[in-house]
Amino acid sequence: MQEVLEAMREQDPDFYAKYPMQLITEAEEQAIRVVTEQWSLPQEYVYFLKHYVPEMVSWSTDEYINLDIYGAKDLQQGQLGYNFNPVTNEVITDWPNDYLVIASDEGDPYCIDLARGDTVIYTAEHGTGTWDFSIAYDNLIEFLRSVLIPRGFQEWETGEEYNYYKVFITGAGSDKLKTLMYIKKTFSCDYSQARSYLEAAPLLVYKGIELGAAKIEEQLKSIGAHYEMRKIGLEEFL
Repeated sequence: MQEVLEAMREQDPDFYAKYPMQLITEAEEQAIRVVTEQWSLPQEYVYFLKHYVPEMVSWSTDEYINLDIYGAKDLQQGQLGYNFNPVTNEVITDWPNDYLVIASDEGDPYCIDLARGDTVIYTAEHGTGTWDFSIAYDNLIEFLRSVLIPRGFQEWETGEEYNYYKVFITGAGSDKLKTLMYIKKTFSCDYSQARSYLEAAPLLVYKGIELGAAKIEEQLKSIGAHYEMRKIGLEEFL
């Protein structure tokens, strides 16, 4: 990642002078102490947190839309919406007790099962009403190898620019219950709050690159929700 970032800075120094990007490579002892006291973490993962991602890194590849890899400082915050609802201040009962979210791609979690003591990576699609986990990678190393090359880096080198979009839910559509379920899952809220969000539509549910917007559009089409997808500029995206 460091090599890729350096190449990107050399290609467009004016942009990265205005919007600097850097990877910090050593976690604070206090941050490591907090997470190791809260969870019994595999040593391989502790080493990774300490020496590679003290703070969250967001990364896009041909496989991931916008992957947030949680660092030592962000690991607790990364669990919110999965095992705990910060809006209602309640534990989410359908979340597997021993699953720890170490990364998330537009809401799709990547987890390790702390009951196993290893770093097998599980994932599931969010917004479906239930969590249907499957093994994505046999270990942490394989998972990390899958995220090393950024999305469209070869295209970026040729000067091609990304397109950015906002996606809004504008109405309940043909199946109000499915739309409410989608909002409830997306915002980790209860049905009452989901109804309030829907009544206050248009509701922003996505802001990012075109591929991610297309994925959200497909989901909204499948549940019959009314929506609007609007192209935005880089300034509005940032």
